[in-house]
Amino acid sequence: MSTSLNTAHILSKDSRFPDQRTREFAQRWGGLLFWVAVALIIAAAVVMRLYHLDVPFDRDGYDEGVYWQSLRSMLAGDSLYHTIFYSQPPLFLLSTYPAFALFGGSLWSARFSIALISLLGFPGAYLLGKSLAGRVGVLAALLLLLVNPFYLAESQTIQAEASSVAFTFLAIGFAFLWWKQPDGRRGACWAGLCGLTFTASVFCKLLCISTLVPIALLMLARARQIWQRQPGTSRRSWLPLLAGIGAALLTALLSILPFLGSFRDFWAGMITFHQASAVAVSGPQSTMSYNLGLMTPAFRSLLVLAALYGTLISLWRKDWRVLPLLAWLLVTFFLLLIYHPLFDHHVIALEPPLIALAILSVVEPAAYQNFLAGEHLKKYVPAFFSLGILLVLFAVAFNAGQDILYYQQSPLAILNHVGTQAASISQENERVAGDLRRAIAPDQWVITDGQFIAGLADRSTPPSLVDTSNVRITTGYVTLAQLEQAAANPRVHAVLFYTGRFYQHKVAGFHAWVARHFHLLYNYGNGQELWVR
Repeated sequence: MSTSLNTAHILSKDSRFPDQRTREFAQRWGGLLFWVAVALIIAAAVVMRLYHLDVPFDRDGYDEGVYWQSLRSMLAGDSLYHTIFYSQPPLFLLSTYPAFALFGGSLWSARFSIALISLLGFPGAYLLGKSLAGRVGVLAALLLLLVNPFYLAESQTIQAEASSVAFTFLAIGFAFLWWKQPDGRRGACWAGLCGLTFTASVFCKLLCISTLVPIALLMLARARQIWQRQPGTSRRSWLPLLAGIGAALLTALLSILPFLGSFRDFWAGMITFHQASAVAVSGPQSTMSYNLGLMTPAFRSLLVLAALYGTLISLWRKDWRVLPLLAWLLVTFFLLLIYHPLFDHHVIALEPPLIALAILSVVEPAAYQNFLAGEHLKKYVPAFFSLGILLVLFAVAFNAGQDILYYQQSPLAILNHVGTQAASISQENERVAGDLRRAIAPDQWVITDGQFIAGLADRSTPPSLVDTSNVRITTGYVTLAQLEQAAANPRVHAVLFYTGRFYQHKVAGFHAWVARHFHLLYNYGNGQELWVR
């Protein structure tokens, strides 16, 4: 009898062995395929950012020239805010400068710096996807970020948006990682890194302040658990919260510390200038309907559909992690709606919360099983799960199509001379840059409203005039007296009128002043002129 029982036991074990071995095989190879997929996505992200990074075309239309000249002034030893006019928080240029200086101070090196920092968004997306939806969430998050046309475009443009979004993804990824492991050394570590990266994102671009919403809601929920002494909490549970707050404040202090000696200039450039800009902007650009129109392309993407599905399905299964993410999206939308003046590149602030909500549409089927009590309902789980994956894949395909269009449009059209008019503009820019390069020496300055042209010529502007934008002129941050005083500096040997900004009525007298003190070297027509001493 005993022998028969042992035999039955062995047979029973043997009958289960093939299934167990199959599961182990699937787990082992599934893990390998997962890491191969992650590596391929990161490799693709690197290649996409390096592709034609040095195309001699101002991708933004103006800002690239401003920040390129700002970096050149930093390379020459000038200081932000005090001698260099700068209207962004300091960490954008401070984080861009090391690689810019290391690789020669060229257009390529400036864009390469932005591309490098933008890659930090992928570890952030990895952490966010892992925290919200496991390995499937990781792949969804990385793919959505990889083919996001807004993020890709900004990752190749000398602007603050890519840097701020990269740190935003890290901050929100660390926040949800802390939410899963809120206590102990790991909890303190995740909270501290969240505080550090959140402050870094805000000190790259002030619009990232909306990222505080989901982080604060998670902190408040955790504080409530501790206050009510729920199981697993103790007085030591407050320490990670304090570590996160302390890291955020310390990062802010260290970011401000180098500018304490010129704090008035720091505050004027980062805060007061934007307040004056909001007041000075008038006409259609000052309306909410105008801002809503700028945001419309972001809401046409199927990413929005995936985010909506992720929101609804999370509410249905009572996954309350959706609430801080939904609040984040709504607050960001409201900030953009009331922000003046709003430009196209600001709209990228909507992408991180949309991607986060879309990730919630691809959670593992077990997340539904825990909610569904009846057996008759559980059979619908695979359908919901498949629909979520399908929606995300549609979003990925749609965004990938937008990327293709992006690469076929202006920068590559100019580079390959596909578009006759675009190619003509590029050739004209390079011709004017060549004239400027031959007209003055490398250590001589040029005053211009076309800073990108000066950069192409490998020439610099006075530090105080790296930005001569319409907004700065309208707000009175650039005056006629200031232009005349700067042009009287013996180091200024050229004045280039190029974009029409110097013909605004507030500084229109500058042309007559230049005509009295410089002589005309080239007249390119349409008010574009190069004057030299």
